[in-house]
Amino acid sequence: MTRVISFHRLRDNLVVKFNDMKNLIVYYSFTENNKKLAEYVRNKLHCDIVGIETVKKRAGLSILLDLMFNRKPGIKPVPYSLRDYDHIVFMSPIWAGKIAMPLTSFLIKEKQNVRTYSFITLCGGGNANQREKIQNLLSIVLGRQPITVAELWINTLLHDEKKNTIKYASGYRIDSNEFNAFDKDIMKFLNAAGLVVSE
Repeated sequence: MTRVISFHRLRDNLVVKFNDMKNLIVYYSFTENNKKLAEYVRNKLHCDIVGIETVKKRAGLSILLDLMFNRKPGIKPVPYSLRDYDHIVFMSPIWAGKIAMPLTSFLIKEKQNVRTYSFITLCGGGNANQREKIQNLLSIVLGRQPITVAELWINTLLHDEKKNTIKYASGYRIDSNEFNAFDKDIMKFLNAAGLVVSE
């Protein structure tokens, strides 16, 4: 005898499944811009959150050397086991078209513990091909594609006369209220990642 499952019952079961998903936000932030983004997204998801800290404090010169010589800085342990989470949202700045090296160090260390993941960054903006490059870098490091990748461009917050004038995103400090300008993009990212926003 064939059992027929109604669409409504199937939909309700899927909603319960998504609501039961355990999510984690993992971020690295040099200027606290991506930390503020992480906190903004956490307020929507009501999930666990953890910041990556380097063993040695980073400065402009150490970041430059990391980029030049592809160095991976040492990072401190985090108080969560990534295996306990269904989905992980990674966040970090983008430096010279690359994911910030402290997050890369973390990804290399934890790659076997990541089930599904997505990535979003608050960065300077202006490079039309950067998102695809980030996606490829993540896929290489973790051995699997992200569910979705998104960029929030600081450049879009600037007045017309100041657009494209910030050489490095680290020169801009975002105010928490400015994330309202990105709310539509953030919601699009969360929907693409299959994450349920808590009311």
